[in-house]
Amino acid sequence: MSAFRLRELTESDADEVARLFVEAWGEARRMNGDEIRQWLANEALQAENLLVVVDDDDRVVGYFDVWPEGESVDVDLAAPGLWEETLDHAENRARALGAKRVRTFVSEGHDLAERISGRGYRPIRSSWTMEIEFGVEAPAEPVIPDGIEIRPYRHPHDERAVYEALQDAFADHWDFHPEPIEQWREFTVKWRNFDPDVWLVALAGDEVVGASLNYPERADDPGHGFVGTIGVRRPWRRRGVGEALLRRTFALLHARGVRKVRLSVDSQNPTGATRLYERVGMSVLRQSNTWEREL
Repeated sequence: MSAFRLRELTESDADEVARLFVEAWGEARRMNGDEIRQWLANEALQAENLLVVVDDDDRVVGYFDVWPEGESVDVDLAAPGLWEETLDHAENRARALGAKRVRTFVSEGHDLAERISGRGYRPIRSSWTMEIEFGVEAPAEPVIPDGIEIRPYRHPHDERAVYEALQDAFADHWDFHPEPIEQWREFTVKWRNFDPDVWLVALAGDEVVGASLNYPERADDPGHGFVGTIGVRRPWRRRGVGEALLRRTFALLHARGVRKVRLSVDSQNPTGATRLYERVGMSVLRQSNTWEREL
């Protein structure tokens, strides 16, 4: 019989779970207890799907959460030294939710890849974290395309228009799933480091045609700014709108004292985003791979 059991994540577990993520994933998943505590406050995340593995003394030795998405369940986990047992629990939870397949995410070169390959997982997609570093001199301001205005986001006035523009912009991306605005809010305007002054909106007349949702730093991983989401509606692509948003983002964050900026992108993005990011001077910092297993 296993010496370990499952229970729901609590606020008192937060610091230990954050430590597990850093131990398991290193720089790729640096976080602190405040971020974990925000997961508990996030109304889009169900408590019964945020689980810790504990020993007989109720000491946290592993963590996983599951996110149902159609017929799949995404699993995020941190369980150094206890990967197999934690994966067993996660896959059982996915089955209980009626999933036909399960997915998880592994940093390139991590030894967990060999473990999950032996369990029947196969890699299906990869994403890149890309980075640019600046010196003291401010990056150049962008050339704004004719007929386009780029201005700061106005909260809450712009909220729905930006939400709708980004849902539209990502509709042709791999594995896109529409999300209700209530869920979107939990991960954007209600997130703990939300700062409307560094969000940017691109408009053609009164229509929002693109947006860049930026953060001057991640509170759990200081030292660089982060472009959380950047997107342009399809009819307005290849006109320089995305590049203008990105270059304005760089200038804005640099004025805040930020010298490194990062973002994440699907390495096979169909819109040419990776080429844009390389053109403005970004390079690949690391890769994460999505692995999938049929249940």
